Amino acid sequence: MKNFWKQKNILITGATGFIGSWLTEALVKNKANITVLVKKQDPFREDAIKHLKKDIKVVYGDTRDKKLIENLVKKHEIIFHLAAITQVLYSIKNPKETIDVNIGGTFNILEGMKKEREKGRQFLVFVSTDKVYGEPIYLPIDENHPLSAESPYDATKVAGDRLVYAYHRTYGIRATILRWSNTYGGRDANLLRTVPDFVTAILNNTAPVIRGNGKHLRDYIYITDIINALLLAGEKQNSSNGQVFNLGTKKPTSVKELANLIIKLSKKNKMKPIILGRDTPGEINKQYLSFDKAKKILGWEPKIDLKTGLKMTINWYKENRWWEKTMRRVNKFYGIKIIK
Repeated sequence: MKNFWKQKNILITGATGFIGSWLTEALVKNKANITVLVKKQDPFREDAIKHLKKDIKVVYGDTRDKKLIENLVKKHEIIFHLAAITQVLYSIKNPKETIDVNIGGTFNILEGMKKEREKGRQFLVFVSTDKVYGEPIYLPIDENHPLSAESPYDATKVAGDRLVYAYHRTYGIRATILRWSNTYGGRDANLLRTVPDFVTAILNNTAPVIRGNGKHLRDYIYITDIINALLLAGEKQNSSNGQVFNLGTKKPTSVKELANLIIKLSKKNKMKPIILGRDTPGEINKQYLSFDKAKKILGWEPKIDLKTGLKMTINWYKENRWWEKTMRRVNKFYGIKIIK
């Protein structure tokens, strides 16, 4: 079968982050011509993509730079827009910056595409989030569920999501929107996420700490399943254009169950999670997504079960202990309690 991605001119924003680095790696393997936009003051620096530098073009700048974005957009066929402020606590402390990056940066990309739309060659894969749904009215959540927002981060993702759709409907911008569940795997530096927090703690011989009561339910999806969905959305443009897709597993797991499973897979059987039982205001009790639409239209479904995915994740962090230095730097930047 012909490689769709070979020699395609691809622009990736947010390539230095967790998901962006895995996407960049996958597209390098597929022999695409890749340009990544890197913010100079990015706390990740280029740690997540340093092994790919010889195979990609790095442009230093910011999605808030309208002229830069306009020049980049017109040179590329497919744009994966992942760059965003994703930390909820940081968004609460810095709402204007969050709005400028998450909404303004998306606006600049859309405006750049609007100028090129008559050529009809550009396609945008926009990364949204399950956080746009807020407290669910029903489960599993499908794409027709009402949108809601509580934090500045949530609000900017709702706005960016709908802005992409509005530009598609109003100006004919070719785009698709992906909303997914809690994603886990190697190269995640966010200690507010359960998997990297728990895995890193256990590797440092410390019991994982659950801030709440451990009963919150989520579905967890392994990184390669997400990357496959991103690639399918870009490949099947005739089917994905103008569509929103939820990506999940429909298999909820409690935080306590997750912690115990990671402990078991790490062979630390005497260890038990510490459950603080604190109030977690704003935390959604139950949230997991349907993937029926993605299966029907894109032919996508999750392939990696939780146990297998966690084994691979634990092994990655074990084999890449240097990553903890990156985690310390990233979490210090965002004001998150760092690893001891």
